[in-house]
Amino acid sequence: MNILITQTLNLKRSTKIAILLFVDIIISSISVWITFNLISNKIVKFFGIDIKIYILLSLTFILVQIITKTYLSLSRYFDFSSIYKIIKNFLIYSLILFFYKFFIYNGALIPISNLIIYLIIFFLLMLLKNSLLYNFYNYLYDKNNLKKKKIVLYGFNERTFKYIKNLRNYNFSIDGVINENLQFYKTTNYNFPLINIKELNSFIKKNKITDILISKKNNYENKIYFYRKFLEHNIRVVFLDDVYNNLNLDNKLNSFRPNFDEIVNENLKNFKNKDPIFKDIKKRVILVVGGAGSIGSVLIEKLITYKPSKIIIVDKDEFNIFNLKKKINENKKIIFRLVDSCQYEFLDKIFKDYKPDYVFNAAAYKHVNIVEENSTYSLYNNIKTSLNICKLAIKYKIKKCLLISTDKAVNPSNTMGFSKRICEKIYLEYSKNKLDIFFLIVRFGNVVGSKGSVIPYFQDLIEKRLPLPLTDKKATRYLMSINEACELIIKISIFGNNAGIYLLDMGKPINIFDMTYKLIKFNGLSVKDKKNPNGDIVIKFTGLKKGEKLHEKLSYNKFLKKTKHNKILICNEKKVITINMFEIEKFLQNLLKFKNLRNLKNKIRKIGN
Repeated sequence: MNILITQTLNLKRSTKIAILLFVDIIISSISVWITFNLISNKIVKFFGIDIKIYILLSLTFILVQIITKTYLSLSRYFDFSSIYKIIKNFLIYSLILFFYKFFIYNGALIPISNLIIYLIIFFLLMLLKNSLLYNFYNYLYDKNNLKKKKIVLYGFNERTFKYIKNLRNYNFSIDGVINENLQFYKTTNYNFPLINIKELNSFIKKNKITDILISKKNNYENKIYFYRKFLEHNIRVVFLDDVYNNLNLDNKLNSFRPNFDEIVNENLKNFKNKDPIFKDIKKRVILVVGGAGSIGSVLIEKLITYKPSKIIIVDKDEFNIFNLKKKINENKKIIFRLVDSCQYEFLDKIFKDYKPDYVFNAAAYKHVNIVEENSTYSLYNNIKTSLNICKLAIKYKIKKCLLISTDKAVNPSNTMGFSKRICEKIYLEYSKNKLDIFFLIVRFGNVVGSKGSVIPYFQDLIEKRLPLPLTDKKATRYLMSINEACELIIKISIFGNNAGIYLLDMGKPINIFDMTYKLIKFNGLSVKDKKNPNGDIVIKFTGLKKGEKLHEKLSYNKFLKKTKHNKILICNEKKVITINMFEIEKFLQNLLKFKNLRNLKNKIRKIGN
C-alpha cells in the first residue's frame, strides 16, 4: 500500500497537470449543472444542458489557468497566496465570460444573473478542491509515515529547539545533527544521530538526505559561505530564519538572489583599479555608441569615476536611455542622444558638435538566435555602425577609436559572429591610416550579468521553479565579470596601439553545466534528476541550436603576447587581414536584394573569412 501511495505522490509533473485539468473541467461542469437546477422549477438532467455551454466555460477557465501559469506552479500548500491566485484567476475569467455574453455569444449563453450564480458556485468549489487536496496530501503522509524531505541539522540553538518542539504535521524527518559545537544540543533530550562533518558525504548517500537546515544567521555572507561549503552535495541548503514560521520546510518565499559574479569567480573581490594610467581619461571628451546597452551602461559608470570633461551617450533604445538616466545622478557632463548609429548624418552632427577624444563602439545586436532569425537588418546595423564610426573618426581626427568585439568573431559559425568579424576587418583596414588615429579592437567572451545573458535568464527560471534549458553537458564558455571587463576595456583604450587586437584573459573556459549546477545551489536548491527525484530544478538538455558552438575560442591561434597590464593580451594573428571597403559599401546597399537567405550567408562568409 505504501508503495502505491508513494508512486501516486511522486507522479510526473505532466501527469499531475493533466489530472488537475480534468478535475477543473468536472468542477466547472458540475457548477453549471447546479446553477441550472437552482434556477429551474424542475430537476434538470446533466446532459439536458447544451454541451456547448460545458465546453465553452470549461475551456475558457483552463485557458486562464494556462495563461497565468497556475498549473506550472503546483503547490501542496493551501494558504493566503493560494486563495489570492484563485481570486485573481476568477476575476480574469469573469471578465472574459462577460465579454462573451455581451459581444460574442449574446442570447445563447446562460442569463447574466445565472452567470454570476455559476461563478460563485464554481469559485467556492475550487476553494474546496484546493483545501481538500492540501488536507488529503498531508493525511497520506501522516497516515503512512512518508516523509519526503530527509534533513540534517547544522548547528543547534534555542531557536532550533523551539522549532522542532512546535512541529506538527510536517513533511520531513530529522535524520541527524552535524557534530560541530553542540554544547546546547547536549542539554536537550533529543537523541538524533551525531554526524562527523568528514563523514557527511557517505551519510547523505546512505540515508538519502535531501536538505541541510542551517541555524546560523541568514545574511548574505553566511549564505554564500554555506552554499560553497555544501556545494558538492546535491541537496538543498535551507536557513532556519527563512522557514521558522513554516512547518513544511518550504523556503519558496526566500527572495535571495546571488551576486552573479560569485558564480564565475570563487574568490570574488571588488574590482577597484587605482592604476595611474586612468588619469588619461580626466578632461577627455568620451563618446560611447550603444552606451545604454548592458556593456555600454557599465562602461559609462566606470568612466564617470575617472572624471572626463564630458561623456556623450548615443543609443537608439529610448527605454534603455530612460533606465540609465534614472540610474545615473543628474550630471551636466553627461549628455544623452537618441540616435540610430546607422544614420551617418545624425552621427556626423554629434561628432561635429562634441569633437570626442575617445570613441567606444558598443553598439551591436549580439544575441545569436535573434540575429540568426533577422540576418538582414542585424548585419546592416552591426556593419554600418562600425563603418560610420570609422569614417567619422578619420574625418574629425579622433585620438582613439575602440571596437568591442566577441569570441564569436573567431572562426564564425553564425550571422552574429560573421558580422563582428567583418567589423573587426573594417577597424583593421582603417588602422592603416597615416594619421595619428588609433583603431583598437577588444575581443572577449561572455560577461556575467549582461542583459539577456544566460545567468540572469536561468535565475528568473529558478525563481519560478521552471526547467533550465541547456544545450550540452560538455559545452563551455568564457565568462568574466562585466565590471572587470569594462575596467580592462578602458585601460586598453588608453595604452593600446594601432592595429591591435586585444584579448581579455578570461581564464579557463567554464563548463556551462557546472555553472548551472552552482547557480541552482547558490539559490539554496538542488538539481532534480534520477539520483535525486525530490530535487527542485530540472536541467533539460536541448542540443546545440543552429550556429552554436560546443566550445568558443578567443583567437585564431595560441600565439598570444602578454602586455605589462594584468589580464590583457595581444593577439598575434599572422593571417593577413584585408577587406575591400568598396565591396562592403556595395554589400550594405544591396542587402535587401538578397531574396535567398543562403546566398546572403554565402556572401558574408566570403567577406568574413
